[in-house]
Amino acid sequence: MKAREFQALARLDLGTRALRAGRPGLRPWPMWTLALLLATLAGCSALSLAYMNAPTLAMLRIDAALDLPELQQEQLADAATAVHAWHRRQPRRELAAMLREARRRLAGPIDQADGEWILTAAQEHVRQVGERLAIEFGDRMTRFSPGELARISRRLDERRREFADEIGAGEPVLEREHRIERIEEAIDDWLGSVSPRQRALVLASPAVTGFDAGLWLDERARRERRLLDALAAADGGASLTLWFNDWRQGRPIDAAARMDAQRAEAIAMWVAVLNAADAGQREHLLDRLSDWIAVFDDE
Repeated sequence: MKAREFQALARLDLGTRALRAGRPGLRPWPMWTLALLLATLAGCSALSLAYMNAPTLAMLRIDAALDLPELQQEQLADAATAVHAWHRRQPRRELAAMLREARRRLAGPIDQADGEWILTAAQEHVRQVGERLAIEFGDRMTRFSPGELARISRRLDERRREFADEIGAGEPVLEREHRIERIEEAIDDWLGSVSPRQRALVLASPAVTGFDAGLWLDERARRERRLLDALAAADGGASLTLWFNDWRQGRPIDAAARMDAQRAEAIAMWVAVLNAADAGQREHLLDRLSDWIAVFDDE
């Protein structure tokens, strides 16, 4: 393994935090999301390495989140391998096509509709991968015992508390500082630098001034409860598939409206930041996307 690739693997958690700058993560990351994280850190060669080893990377990430029993770990590993084989046949080319369209839009000024398209397209690909993983794992999954589900629940609670501490939840000044830091890490990663103008845009954005971390932590807890219910169901993965496909189900109406508003604010902030990019920053972004396209188009 090249030193640059090893450094990318070692810094995986930093990449995760950077990509979560728009909104906190609410589900275990599907395997190509991990590959894309590596791409943001070390370019095309590391992305190729990550994509080839996506099932292993996915297992490391999911096991860290859930602490599965050994038997279900093995079943999930088999499912991840099957999903990877499926993705290599055709969905990766669909991902490459989506990235080409994103690169076309990002070559010049963008508007809110462009930002919405890019985010929605990326989320849809993640949903498709997650659905396939739920189906493959559901077909293999041995039913969890009450004790095993309790252990998973404790692990999820622990991880949620760690994340709350990481973002400074409950302490407004610290929460704002951490959010600005995460956003600026992401801008630096995507564009190669953060200009004074871009920093001013971030500081003034409602995505910072009006962000409610508690809202997203509550949503994370709700999603984790539904995940536990899905893992407890002996239905061949039907509940897990629904969990990936209908992630808004059961969300309180008021919370849904507030989250939609914060999502739109985050997109507007990124549109402003990207439109303020200089020539060097835009070249950095487009080169990154070209690297991804080359990998997912590669035979």
